Amino acid sequence: MVLLMLSKEEVLKIAQLARLELSPEEVVFFQNRLGRVLDYMKELNGVKLEAAATVRHVPEDAEPFREDVVEEAFDREAIMRNAPALDEGGFSLPAILESE
Repeated sequence: MVLLMLSKEEVLKIAQLARLELSPEEVVFFQNRLGRVLDYMKELNGVKLEAAATVRHVPEDAEPFREDVVEEAFDREAIMRNAPALDEGGFSLPAILESE
């Protein structure tokens, strides 16, 4: 297996996109680790899949489907009592976007 190696710049770009600050030791670590992930993905891409490999039926020992039943998931009144402010039956939150 040939280990794909990411450049230091590529690792730093990925870290920037993830909003991470990496030490020089971490950059080297992730060059190796991410290279191993890419190698594995390359290996998976080489796997030949036949159309017959798809499941075309449900096995007899599979769990039966349960019937969908609508149930109250929570006590709405209890939750709304904890709200600092209400507006039209829902939580009232401060605006996060300024309107023009």
